Amino acid sequence: MVKRFHLDTDFLIHALARRGSQWRRLRALNDGDAELEISAIAWYEFARGPRSPEQLAVARTLFGEEGIVAFSETHAERAADVFRLVGSPRKRAADVAIAVTAMERGAILLTANTRDYTDLEGLTVEAMI
Repeated sequence: MVKRFHLDTDFLIHALARRGSQWRRLRALNDGDAELEISAIAWYEFARGPRSPEQLAVARTLFGEEGIVAFSETHAERAADVFRLVGSPRKRAADVAIAVTAMERGAILLTANTRDYTDLEGLTVEAMI
C-alpha cells in the first residue's frame, strides 16, 4: 500500500534548502512510491514568499497533478469544529486547517514544527526537526 504524506509549510521550506533531515526525507520519499501532497492553505503560505519563480517551480514538481489539495467546504467546517474544540488562538487557524486536510486525506503530516500540531487528536505526525 502506498503511503500518503502531507507536507506543512515549514517542512517544505526547510526541505528545499537542500540540507538537513528534511531534505534527506523529502528525497527518500520522492525517490520511492510515496504520494506527496500539500494543502492549498500550506501552498499559499509557501507561495506568498518571498520565493523566487525557480523555487516555486521546483516545489510544484514535487506534487502530482492533484497534489495541491483544495480546502473544501467539508474541510472548512471540520477545521472550524477542531479549532473551537482545542481552543486555538487565531494564529493557529492555518495550522488547524492544514492538519484537518491531512486527516481527511488519511495522510501522515510531515512537519518541522510539531508544537503546532500536538493537541490535534487523530492526526498522524512525522516530526522532522
